[in-house]
Amino acid sequence: MQEERKKILAAALDEFSELGIINSGFKSIAARAGLESAVVRALFTDKETLLKALFKEETEPMVNAVALAVQEIEDPKELIRKSMKLLDQWLLMNPKYVKLFMHCSLDESDVLESVYKYLMPTEFFERLNELIERGDFRCNNLLILGLLLDSLIMFFHVMKPGMQMISPNKSMEEIARIRFDAIIDLLENGLYTT
Repeated sequence: MQEERKKILAAALDEFSELGIINSGFKSIAARAGLESAVVRALFTDKETLLKALFKEETEPMVNAVALAVQEIEDPKELIRKSMKLLDQWLLMNPKYVKLFMHCSLDESDVLESVYKYLMPTEFFERLNELIERGDFRCNNLLILGLLLDSLIMFFHVMKPGMQMISPNKSMEEIARIRFDAIIDLLENGLYTT
């Protein structure tokens, strides 16, 4: 059953990233996996269960690394830098999840909460809230701070083709590094010179 599970998760990632959750179906996921739809239903009762399994298995190493960083790093700047770097690297290695995240953001807002639970650990948001309450950030609203961090990280991954058009002489790795350094500089030093 483990081999079938792997096939189903791979097929679901392809299906969800191409079509979104709403437009995906167990029959087509099963067909992509080369299995009967009854096998998919036997292992996953519905699409949300399948989505949760997909995120849990694929994001667990990154989420655990962020949770560990949250526990070990005291400096707020270093905490943000390390956490965002881990998420950024994971997104670079998993472009289908970027597409899936965009579908969830645009088309399936009720599923988005489940996605967020698996992308960043609760400990990360609890720690951000502690730092806000302590006055370490100019932003004093956890939701706004979370949206700011997400938008700074996700925008690049969504706009990769456009980034290559803007900087055709640079590799994606160079563009990613320069952009990440700029995000950290902006977060640490602010947008304005005064």
